[in-house]
Amino acid sequence: MAKRKKQSAKVQKRKGAKTRPKAKNLSKARRGKAAAKRAVARAKPKRAPMKKAARPIAPAVEIVAVEVIEQPAPDVITVTEVEETEVRQAS
Repeated sequence: MAKRKKQSAKVQKRKGAKTRPKAKNLSKARRGKAAAKRAVARAKPKRAPMKKAARPIAPAVEIVAVEVIEQPAPDVITVTEVEETEVRQAS
């Protein structure tokens, strides 16, 4: 018979990496339980929703400035200035 050629260590390592790991030899009792576990789909627990931070609601501020210029008679000028600030509460 012809002698086989010896392979280098590099080639042997590569061959070992390709092989799949062997499955465990389970007893008959365990085999039934393992198959049952795989068949049942387990529900994942949902993540708790994060609480959103409440934003401070700024009240609406409205400023009205009115300037009235009147000329009731020649050479007579009347200037009336009114400024009003209204703060409305946000609902």
